[in-house]
Amino acid sequence: MVIAIAGPPCAGKSTVAAALARRLGVTHLSMDGVRRRILPGAAHTRADRQVAYRAMLMAAELLHAAGAGVILDAPYGHQEDRDALAELRPLWVECRVSPDEAVRRFRARGFDAERPDLTEEVVRESAETYRYRDAAIVLDTEAMDVEECVNAVEQLLHRDRF
Repeated sequence: MVIAIAGPPCAGKSTVAAALARRLGVTHLSMDGVRRRILPGAAHTRADRQVAYRAMLMAAELLHAAGAGVILDAPYGHQEDRDALAELRPLWVECRVSPDEAVRRFRARGFDAERPDLTEEVVRESAETYRYRDAAIVLDTEAMDVEECVNAVEQLLHRDRF
């Protein structure tokens, strides 16, 4: 089982992914965590993110080949990043958030030295322009709490025997 959790910054991807991974007993790979680990101190450029996406893909392929489940959490805002996962046939989950709520969450989280490029303006613009695409399930992380989000994904998994 491969689950890809996508959405704009501050949509709740990592929170939902971590809770779901704990519930299912599978590995959770976060774009930010992978990038920090393999490129410590690097700028958060598209090129850096592409390296992290490739590392996540390689890890997911290895886990999948070994029969282990994995949850990937990253924006997946570029189609080529999504396309790279096609062979693993992931269950796509998208976290939806309004621009105002994304900014509120960003303010509550505070400045992240690992993501100096992430500002209120970037968060707002990302939430306003994020292109949601053909996900098996879209979670409204404003209307649903983490437990409800995890339950919704788990119900889909059981229903479709993913």
